[in-house]
Amino acid sequence: MATSLLKAALPRPDQLEDQSLTIDGLAGIAAQANDVFGQIRDAMLEPYPRKHPPTFTTSQIASLCGIDKARFHYLATKGGLPPGVSQGNGRSKVFTLEEAITWVKHASGRMARPEGARGRIVTVGNFKGGVAKTTTAVCLAQALTLLGRRVLIVDCDPQGTTTQLCGWAPDAEIDEDQTLLPLIYGDKDTLDYAVQPTYWHNLDLIPASSALFDAEFEIPSKVLQHSGFEFWDILRKGIVPLADQYDAIVIDTPPALSYITINALIASDGILMPCPPDGLDFASSTQFWHLFSDIAKKLPGVLQTKHFDFINIVLTKVKSDPVSRVVREWMVKAYGSRVLGIEIPESSVPKGASAQLATVYDLSKPDGSVEAYQR
Repeated sequence: MATSLLKAALPRPDQLEDQSLTIDGLAGIAAQANDVFGQIRDAMLEPYPRKHPPTFTTSQIASLCGIDKARFHYLATKGGLPPGVSQGNGRSKVFTLEEAITWVKHASGRMARPEGARGRIVTVGNFKGGVAKTTTAVCLAQALTLLGRRVLIVDCDPQGTTTQLCGWAPDAEIDEDQTLLPLIYGDKDTLDYAVQPTYWHNLDLIPASSALFDAEFEIPSKVLQHSGFEFWDILRKGIVPLADQYDAIVIDTPPALSYITINALIASDGILMPCPPDGLDFASSTQFWHLFSDIAKKLPGVLQTKHFDFINIVLTKVKSDPVSRVVREWMVKAYGSRVLGIEIPESSVPKGASAQLATVYDLSKPDGSVEAYQR
């Protein structure tokens, strides 16, 4: 592999061809790539103009509600709950996502959010990319809706992958005034202006686009212009007023300890770090916590007043090999019980879903083994 990379990077003189490029030429490549991706996205979503939510079987709804099939059929005969649609010829019924969530709310026995209590804010973050951070954030939000919760997901990453997974094309459909930018500029006091519906019932989105990169220039500029400007508290002030409307708010952050990431961490009640059991990823995670704690200690008032309900690590892209097992032991030794018992395995299921601009929850039927899908 190393030899191949060297050959590609350092071809022989007789193999050289002019690959020089101007900025205009680079812009042309960007336009061509964007056009190709748009065509692929449109083809994936046909015949629907947007992403289409999955359907659910009787067995799946019974599982979501935590009841057996006998109890399900008893409740169905009593009436008052969605009956589903028969597929004909004695085949089982199917239910829409909204119908499934209605069943969960009425039949699961799960407690609703207490009156007057605000929703909890959870930030999903990591220092580096490629750790399944965004996938974890979106899957967490979708899973919470399947427990009967109303959820808002906030895309703080200018790459807009969360926005993409929620059915929106970031740069084609999202203007900067629909992102965090008006809040960061000081034009808005809360984020209610930015909330968008998604194809997924009970899941709203505050989207992102590449315009959000401007935040990393705007925030330090405000710090220079205004002495005492609390740059770390912008997002918290904008998002807490929305927490009364949701059971949970999930924040997806950029893969860096940026100004926006610091804002997201300070705004959160809990932090979830996705991290593969890989040596380099583990090393990066230690740097993340070290740098964030150092920064937080220096922010006026934060050291004395800020506390988190939880800070947990979820193992992602877990392989069944000796190296992963060893690094997992290191992580448990380092973080103790904060390493969750739930692990996301490396499998074809999330990869296949990602190739379709989807998550595993978007799949009505698993693409791969049932066991991998259930994990």
